[in-house]
Amino acid sequence: MIAPVHHLVVGPPDHGVVRCARDMAAATASPVVTAADRLPPDAPVHIHFTDRLFGRTAPEAADAIAALAQQHRARITVTLHDVPQISDGSAFAARTDCYRRVIDCAATVVVSSVHERLLLENVLDSRPDIRVIPLPIDRPTLRPDDVVTRRVVGILGFVYPGKGHSEVLGAMSALDTDVGFEIVGAASAGHDDVLDELRATARHLGRPFSTTGFVPDADLNERLRSIAVPVAFHRHVSASGSINTWIAAGRRPLAPRGRYVDEMALNSPDALWIHEDTVEGLAEAMAEALRRPEKTWQTAAAAPYPSPAQAADLYNSLFREGMARPSIPLPDGRWVVPNNRWDLAPNTNGTPRVSVVVPYFRQQHQLDLVLTALTAQTWPASLIQVIVADDGSPEDPNVEGFGSALDITVVRQPDLGFRAAAARNLGASAARGDILCFLDADTVPEPDYIEESVRLIVALPDAVTVGRRRHADLGGWSPADVGTWFEGRSAGPTEFTEPPWLRDGYAGSRDLLDADRRSYRYVISAVMSCSRALFEELGGFDPTFVGYGGEDWEFAHRAYAAGAVLAHRPRAVAWHDGPDWAERTGGDRERKNAEALMLASRITDPAARTQGLTFALPEIVAVVDTTGHSAASLLETVGSILRHPDCRVWIHGPGADELRRQWGDADCRIQVGLPEDTARSHAVLEVRGLVLFGADALRRLVETGADRLTVDVGNSGTVELRTSRSGSRARRWSATVGMDPEDLAEAMFGHMHRTGAEFGISAGEEQPKLAW
Repeated sequence: MIAPVHHLVVGPPDHGVVRCARDMAAATASPVVTAADRLPPDAPVHIHFTDRLFGRTAPEAADAIAALAQQHRARITVTLHDVPQISDGSAFAARTDCYRRVIDCAATVVVSSVHERLLLENVLDSRPDIRVIPLPIDRPTLRPDDVVTRRVVGILGFVYPGKGHSEVLGAMSALDTDVGFEIVGAASAGHDDVLDELRATARHLGRPFSTTGFVPDADLNERLRSIAVPVAFHRHVSASGSINTWIAAGRRPLAPRGRYVDEMALNSPDALWIHEDTVEGLAEAMAEALRRPEKTWQTAAAAPYPSPAQAADLYNSLFREGMARPSIPLPDGRWVVPNNRWDLAPNTNGTPRVSVVVPYFRQQHQLDLVLTALTAQTWPASLIQVIVADDGSPEDPNVEGFGSALDITVVRQPDLGFRAAAARNLGASAARGDILCFLDADTVPEPDYIEESVRLIVALPDAVTVGRRRHADLGGWSPADVGTWFEGRSAGPTEFTEPPWLRDGYAGSRDLLDADRRSYRYVISAVMSCSRALFEELGGFDPTFVGYGGEDWEFAHRAYAAGAVLAHRPRAVAWHDGPDWAERTGGDRERKNAEALMLASRITDPAARTQGLTFALPEIVAVVDTTGHSAASLLETVGSILRHPDCRVWIHGPGADELRRQWGDADCRIQVGLPEDTARSHAVLEVRGLVLFGADALRRLVETGADRLTVDVGNSGTVELRTSRSGSRARRWSATVGMDPEDLAEAMFGHMHRTGAEFGISAGEEQPKLAW
């Protein structure tokens, strides 16, 4: 059983960070501990960190987290509060070093705004995994009979230097002298002098001045609702609980324009009264607020984001990402694993029949070496079928000398050019085995090659495995030489250099355990295996490939998009007779260029495509719901999506045909209805509501690497990205394991939640105007 995430919460109960931490722990149903030594050693821990709570100095606070990380065995995640800013003055360097050290201790770091993430990235040497989960906002309390009872300008929160109190008092010079200044809160520890200075300044100006000290939660809303002008003039704020408290009380506080305030306006439209970031701008806004008090209240349509439940959902999603999702058993004893985690597949002892498919063209001597090696396999000979697929050789391949040791079938196709893909398909069509093992006629397998290639597939039917292809000079070798070599009675052949691009690719991905959408490049059909059922479901290799290479990359790309699990099996070694193509002459390089041109139209990897061209197979399929749209607003949403260079859009919903008709021939990439087949595209994007995508928003969505991603755009709409990979695997096994496809997809791939501000996705207008 996976231990629940424990929240480490230290500090006084009335501190804003402590309150936030306890609220999130309660919302996520997580246990709270108040000291590091009380943490269960194997429980994941989440920390709401500010240096002011964990030590008397910033270095001391960093030491506390470093000590915890050294002792604690389980995963640590951290929410950083009060991130360092230049406005910290002489403390900036020490605080920056402190936060760097804390980040180094965490698997994932959370901040409360995109603004905070940018502040951190400006001072960090690396790019850690930093997530944005905005501070939650309670639903505004609205009462139709509310009236302001006191002519005061109010600021909420602790008093300390730089929070804007003196500027607000100065801006009030333009207001009537009977308008008072009230601080709802008390002086921060050590800053009573700041409060005294404010009181003296107000007395000098003849301005009424009051401070409430600590106000209990039960009384706070009423206090905030009685104030005439709610103000939040903290000009260096990076995430503000006090602004959220104003909003939750039903007020629309005055806030200076800036990166964080603009971000809040994106997530919670019209929740703030935004003015220019000057004392003069504040003065003008306060004067208008006194003239038009109704503008200082939230409206009935207010839907600030995120609510506590939404924030809890974001945190729960984050916590689930860190937990190893279990493998799912199939009724026949096999398993389905989460994502690409083939290492989680339990061992299975079955020995199914294996069909070895060998494409061949006028390679009799090399074929003799391969067949000799196949007679020496550790896999039971009675469970091996060998299929030689002849690609139109002038004479039939001669296999008579091996008929007593191997079950051999020969199939032939006419000579219509180099058609390795079609030959492999032809061989697979004659297979009787449950597993297909593809092996080139010039690639000699070591005795345990089949055993090492297929053992994972026995347990994991989604697996596509690739062995280790090594290169040697086998010219002049006889079948007898191969036999004595494998028996250990003679030395092996002269070895050529192993291709560094393959070796490095496998090493960098932990033998493809960390495979991503570009890992198809490391699957080579000369040493590839998969279940026959998966091969048939995928439709085999693309037979339109004629000429050298490319069909294996296209197959692997398509398999990965269909939910296949890629795995390199380094002990499944086969020896290719000759060097890798990169060591050969320019003629082979020209063939490789031709291969790249063929791949561009068939796979959706942006790196494999020529920029500026449009392909029939798009990387992204976008499906836009027309509900709530006018023709103009829909066109703005669709147009912003099509900024992505490799995307096609389908619109569906109320009046979709009529809306499309009004556009005329706006863009041939826009169609009406729902797409019939999205399996070969990388992902499907579902868009609901009035949202606009920034210039590189889709690229940034894809680059998260998420297979299932929900983006909330305040109350304007949602964007959901689903990779073909996650959906295909879920559909393949949902009926077998008795789970809803959506639930199964989330169990295997997780579900990431983000906000529109992180990607440059913003709220659209209800009635945008077209520019002619």
